[in-house]
Amino acid sequence: MQRDLIRILGVNIDNVDKEEMGNRIKELVKESNKTCKMVVSPNTEFIMTAWKDKEFNEILNKADLATPDSVGVSIGGKLQKKPFKARIPRTRSF
Repeated sequence: MQRDLIRILGVNIDNVDKEEMGNRIKELVKESNKTCKMVVSPNTEFIMTAWKDKEFNEILNKADLATPDSVGVSIGGKLQKKPFKARIPRTRSF
């Protein structure tokens, strides 16, 4: 599957809505018996940390799915004229 990514200060974030996120997670679960999968939800704090910390940046960019978590991330997309389809904040349960 081709990923639609928006790069914010060096961190790739998937441009997905909640339905696309759910479908992608289902795909990752099906594939998980072969390799470990990683899903992250970068927010502004993560991105600023990754900007200064190369190792953290590499970890975020190796994720199989990165969902746009914060208003700051959404604004970052808009400033690049690449608005995110949705903001998907982390929740304690789905």
